[in-house]
Amino acid sequence: MTTIADIARKMQLSTATVSRALNRSRLVDESLTEKIRRQADAMGYRKRSIRRHRGRSILNIKLVLPHHVETERSLFYDFSSLITGIKSGFTSCEINLVCETVADHFEPYPHKKGGDINGFIFAFHQPCEQALEKIQGNKTPYVVINRSIEHVPCVASENREGMRRLIEHLYEKRGDELKPAFISLGWLDQIHDERLEGMSAACKKLGITFSRSNDCHRYASMDEVSAQKVAQLASNYNALVCVNDIMGMVILAELDRLCVSVPGNLSVTGFDNSPLRNLSRPLLTTVSMPIHELARVAAQGLENEIVNHVAQCQLHRVSGALIVGESS
Repeated sequence: MTTIADIARKMQLSTATVSRALNRSRLVDESLTEKIRRQADAMGYRKRSIRRHRGRSILNIKLVLPHHVETERSLFYDFSSLITGIKSGFTSCEINLVCETVADHFEPYPHKKGGDINGFIFAFHQPCEQALEKIQGNKTPYVVINRSIEHVPCVASENREGMRRLIEHLYEKRGDELKPAFISLGWLDQIHDERLEGMSAACKKLGITFSRSNDCHRYASMDEVSAQKVAQLASNYNALVCVNDIMGMVILAELDRLCVSVPGNLSVTGFDNSPLRNLSRPLLTTVSMPIHELARVAAQGLENEIVNHVAQCQLHRVSGALIVGESS
């Protein structure tokens, strides 16, 4: 069997240079890379599969996180749960986890010293089309966490199911008198849509009056949630279903200033079981976003594709648990 050392001797190059070229490292000039690859083909070189050495392989995985203009976005989940979940999903191989943040554009292979990336994990945002084209063109496995994108391997929360559980819980408390509103944020896209859809479907099933156009109140930012606006909401509804815990905590703070009894006069719920939820008073009712499980399932599928060459599921949904607090 032809080895890298054989090719290096033939071409009077170092084994490191040949290895880098065969792994498409940017440390080697493109023209030299092509010469080395042609020589390797002529000599019948076959790259050894990771699968044959799975017990001692170390994979380079790049975790790509969004850069937040809105600072409150970073409060939605526990970063350590994300990391431990990813590591627990790789059971056959050890990993080097490289973290990177991105705003509007992401370059998956930005510089020569970046090393060989075996897989990408995009968390809490949708990667741009240009990045996906480069990754797909390079045949590098990847997965997206907490988004649902057509023809892209994703692991996402059961947002619709979570909203169903919240509405059923509120219905148990207030019965036919339940009059809910959905309180959301303008910069939430798919998450907003899925949770609003889940709430609308649950209300319809239970016979609760709810209009997606009239009873959905969406604010451009947290700063827009004023006491005056919350007072108007409190006069028109007896339950405010917030798109996430951060919004729920802002609503609770304004209701406290207005001396509105929660949950006596008005129930308030959140979503995600944010790390800050334990600071809410009264304690917010919410649905957990199972970060550790989302990350574990994503990592497991990614490892299976890298090591065993088994295609990932296009969309895997993970359910969160209803966590009843004092606000409902």
